[in-house]
Amino acid sequence: MRYIAIFAFLIFSCSNDASNLASSESKTAKNSTVESKEPDMKFSANVEGMICKMGCVASIRKELSALNGVGSVKVDFIEDEPIQLVEVSYNKTQSNETLITKTIESINNKQFQVSAVQTEKL
Repeated sequence: MRYIAIFAFLIFSCSNDASNLASSESKTAKNSTVESKEPDMKFSANVEGMICKMGCVASIRKELSALNGVGSVKVDFIEDEPIQLVEVSYNKTQSNETLITKTIESINNKQFQVSAVQTEKL
């Protein structure tokens, strides 16, 4: 009888913890949804200094994706071209073209130069 009581206690306490955890995760998901804002702007720029698709493109994507408000990063890398096109979708309340430009230009000891910056609403 004592074993049944202990077993029942464990089952009920585990189910309460599981429901509390699920409730907590649900609240966290709702809060992050409220805080995250959809991209509403598109940044386009020419970038010089990219020499390879693997390293350079990956570095730019990694650094820009880490910025608050950035939704997506697209790099049209064309082999043997001196200038590459970079497009970034972002939320204007969390990021801006100056921050994106400075971030790109700070990568790999200022390896990249940004020019012909354009922004437009999505």
